Amino acid sequence: MVCTETTSSVLARRQVQFEMERLSDLFEQAPAFFAVLRGPDHVFEMINRSYQQLIGHRSVLGKALREAVPEAEEQGFLALLNGVYQTGEPHVGRGTPIYLARAPNHPLERRYLDFVYQPKREPDGSISGVIVLGVDVTEAKRSEQILLQSEKLNAVGRLASSIAHEINNPLEAVTNLIYLAQNAAINPVAKELLATAEIELQRVSAIANQTLQFHRQSTNPVTMTVAKLVDATLPLYQGRISNAQVHVERRDRACRPVTCLDGEMRQVLSNLIGNAIDAMSGSERRLVIRSREGTDWGTGQRSVIVTIADTGSGISPDTIPHIFEPFFTTKGSKGTGLGLWISREIIERHRGSLKVKSRQTGRRPGTVFTLLLPVQ
Repeated sequence: MVCTETTSSVLARRQVQFEMERLSDLFEQAPAFFAVLRGPDHVFEMINRSYQQLIGHRSVLGKALREAVPEAEEQGFLALLNGVYQTGEPHVGRGTPIYLARAPNHPLERRYLDFVYQPKREPDGSISGVIVLGVDVTEAKRSEQILLQSEKLNAVGRLASSIAHEINNPLEAVTNLIYLAQNAAINPVAKELLATAEIELQRVSAIANQTLQFHRQSTNPVTMTVAKLVDATLPLYQGRISNAQVHVERRDRACRPVTCLDGEMRQVLSNLIGNAIDAMSGSERRLVIRSREGTDWGTGQRSVIVTIADTGSGISPDTIPHIFEPFFTTKGSKGTGLGLWISREIIERHRGSLKVKSRQTGRRPGTVFTLLLPVQ
């Protein structure tokens, strides 16, 4: 006896198959990452495209988490899954950091996740696994950190400006007293010492004024030569330059001015000059600042070209691709990792470009940053 499906049962089966395919397609397109882990070893039964992107292109289906994503166990995520599987209580994580290899044989990269570990229950109420659902909030977290760091930097700038302003009044009084002492002094040695003191006070006054100018910036673009921008920035580093015994070489050949927000441009030059000084520790310490007029061959536009070079140890080829990323630093706790990222953002807003070349070997290791700004 041969049984045949009725028309209604065939249609029902096709409808179920269609709905399953549609559900699978939605599951794949979901902007959130999703995975189903079978307990108690948390074996991957199902993942969607977003989860695959999160963990890199690894083959994980049919494998336990300990084998498929070993770095997750080391960071405590396996213990969290065990807790959910054993207690039946979900776990919610917000802005949780995790270090993942985004591709085979790649170094671990820090990501931030909002996620839920939800127990997967069978019809009889038993727990058979854990459902993983979440979103990668790394970029939002980084933007939040950048905003907080920028606020800190602005606060420091305002504090520096306030201190510089307060210093000016006693400086003026001391300068007047030295002037009166010079006129009253009879001893030639005393006069010479007072003259030296006056010179040093003038230098302190110049640094205070430069700090005030550095923080103050017009909201409208101004026309200024690169030489004037360097003149306004370099004195801030005179003490560090002297202490580090750095020899500064300048060549100002660019006569045409650029239109810019002068405070932002001083900030860029300050970042580059400060980094160059930090990079030099050998016997030959030269800081070279040059400007000339030329063509930006990337845009074909006439530009002012500024180079800031140092004779430091250079930057490794593996590091160079990352130096303009936010929060990337080679200075450890001493660096914020924002200087070069902010500098490039500023230059791009001025329709220019910032490039770097570096080498660690050969007779002359060091680093050269090239800044190109369009001229009208």
